[in-house]
This record gives sequence, C-alpha cells and structure tokens, in this order.
Amino acid sequence: MLLALIKWISLAYIALLMVGCAEWGSGTKETPAPAYNDPYTQSDLNELLGFGANMANTPPASRAELCQALLDRQKSSPQIGLQLHLMVGRLLSDACGDIGAIISGVAAIPTASLADEQVRRLVAIDLEALKRLGSVSRKISTLDRKQKNVQSVLESKPPKTPKVEGNKMESNKDEARLLREKLEAIRSMEKQMDENGGN
Repeated sequence: MLLALIKWISLAYIALLMVGCAEWGSGTKETPAPAYNDPYTQSDLNELLGFGANMANTPPASRAELCQALLDRQKSSPQIGLQLHLMVGRLLSDACGDIGAIISGVAAIPTASLADEQVRRLVAIDLEALKRLGSVSRKISTLDRKQKNVQSVLESKPPKTPKVEGNKMESNKDEARLLREKLEAIRSMEKQMDENGGN
C-alpha cells in the first residue's frame, strides 16, 4: 500500500509539474523582434550627413552599386528618406539618377515632412548644387556635340589640292627661283658688310 501511495504521489507530482510548466510557458508573452530600422529610409540630418561622408570615402564602383540599389528600392517603394539619400548621393555619383528627376522629386516633398530646419537647409543647399551641376553638365554636352559636328565636317571634306595648270606651274617655279636668287644676294651682301665692318 505504501508503494502504491508513493507511485500515486509521484504521478501527481509529475502531473503538477507538467501543468505548471505548460502554464508558465503559455503565460509569457513573446516579445516581437525589434523592427529593423532601415537607415536609407531615415531623413534626419545625422543620417544624411553620415551617408554622404561614407559615400565620399568609398570607391566610385561601390558608389555606383549603392546608387543602383537605392534607385531600385525607390522605384518599388518610394519614400522620402530614399529620395533624400539619392539627392545626397547624386552629388557624389552620376549613377544615382537623373538630376532633373531628383530635383523635381525632392521639390515635391512637403516641407512639413522634413525632419527639422537643419534638414530643410541641407536640402536647399543640395538642390542648388544639383541645379548648378546640371547646368554645367548641359554645357559640356553641348560643347561635345559641337566638337563632334566640327570634327565630322572636317573629316568629310577632302583636302584641297591646288589645281596646277602647265603655265602656272612654270611661273611658280620661276618665282621660287627668283626668290632664292634674291635671298642669296642678300646673304652675300650681309657677308660683305660683315667683312668690311671687321676691317
């Protein structure tokens, strides 16, 4: 009987432990993993300045890859932070997109959506720099086109060959002979003057 009582108490104890463990496990709330805070969607001043500084210190090939990734993300999920990162990135790499598109995209952002006054100032500075960069870019491409046009015109024209007729050719030879004779006469006169001046 004692053995049956010990078995019954052991089973009760195990059952209580199992129920307690089950209660304890179900009573705890699983804390959700912290949401990933994507820095490229942020529009605060420190993030934008840090992004620009990091990008300035990376090689051009890496800049181009980053710009392409930002452009792809902006196409699929347009966000203010991505647009501002592209604006900063475009100052450092042509791969960050078309200047006109970036200017119009950033200009369309409501002022109230920008984090603070310092971000608004940074946006104003960067937009002005992009406008100037775009203007210089247009001037260079215009000059390149003009240069190519001039080059193609020069290459298409055959070199002019003088038309020499029989009498003209002889007269040119006579003129060249006369000029040589005059040159020789001048040289001999200079030589005589040097010799006379030396005595």
